[in-house]
Amino acid sequence: MIAAGPTQAWQEQVYTQVRKQVWYLRHPVLTPATHLQHDLQLDLLERMQLGIRLEYSLKLEFTDTEIGQWHTLADVLACVQRHLPEEATQPGVLVARQP
Repeated sequence: MIAAGPTQAWQEQVYTQVRKQVWYLRHPVLTPATHLQHDLQLDLLERMQLGIRLEYSLKLEFTDTEIGQWHTLADVLACVQRHLPEEATQPGVLVARQP
């Protein structure tokens, strides 16, 4: 489950990377309920590209299976949160894992 309360730094990073991925859409509405394929027209290849963007920006690694299960922005946020160190899920903290 995604932490409630103010938007955390890692969540903002996810939204920023999604906006970069859908640069061709004018002012996309991004909420946890946003569907990646129906609302943002992201096919599987573009979801994989989004996964790579997030891996580089957040210093995380996702499996192809995990990325394939991303249907909504809530799915992406939940997956990212599972991979973050616990201290990074505290409000206002963005912690990158060391390689």
